[in-house]
Amino acid sequence: MSENLSLLDRILHRVESGELALPVFNAAAGKLQALSVREDADPREVTQLILADQVLVAEVLRAANSSFFGGLAQINTVRSAIVRLGLRQVAQLAVLASHRSEYDARNRLLREMIERLWPHASATAMASGWLVRRLGFGRELESEAFVGGLLHDVGKLVILRAIDEIKTAEKGPFDLSAELINEILDAAHCSVGFSFLKRWDIPSVYCEIARDHHAAEFHPSKIPLISVRLANNAAAKMGISLKPNPNIILSALPEAQCLNANDILLAELEIMMEDSLVAVR
Repeated sequence: MSENLSLLDRILHRVESGELALPVFNAAAGKLQALSVREDADPREVTQLILADQVLVAEVLRAANSSFFGGLAQINTVRSAIVRLGLRQVAQLAVLASHRSEYDARNRLLREMIERLWPHASATAMASGWLVRRLGFGRELESEAFVGGLLHDVGKLVILRAIDEIKTAEKGPFDLSAELINEILDAAHCSVGFSFLKRWDIPSVYCEIARDHHAAEFHPSKIPLISVRLANNAAAKMGISLKPNPNIILSALPEAQCLNANDILLAELEIMMEDSLVAVR
């Protein structure tokens, strides 16, 4: 690549050439997510999938024993976690755990930004799924909203990881400022996220959420996308974001009006998101 190419050009080259690889949705996470929406799901199958990965076991038990879930007795097994929290909740915790290791970088500035992305992604995922469940749209759309919330900002993760790899690979001085990085994130994270997920053959619903979660308009039938957009704004209002905005009025957003989310529900949403951070951090 020519050294005269802009940083964004170099990032796009890495994504489009396949040089940058993130384990966006591993096999175990995919199976767990699919099982979580089945009425006839076997808890033993979920337990076996989690037990095959010691990292998932540790993260599920840590989250299950957090104050967010409020249990009095210590949980020491995955089976006990399923009994207390339910199969769907444990499957979602395992999916979150399977993604957490992706949020890292060698460069200090990039690592700090990526570490702030993780609570935003996880809180948005849990909030999106919670909204769809509370509003009665069904398990399948709840699952899509949860995964969509987890992946909606994958473009930011891809960009930051690509910059980290470029900085490591290139010799000589490398001008890197928070202002430049934020400018690139704002301009390109939606299109980069869409392109990256398409390259990985991720289902189109998640590609569209990555592309359209900041779009000027949305179709009222796309419930997972709308829930992610609303949860994303709630996270920004609460400061769980790279771009916090405490001035957002959730009830005034077209997403809230489309979902018929009233003030009481939105207040509960904020409380749930704040509490959920204890379980996923």
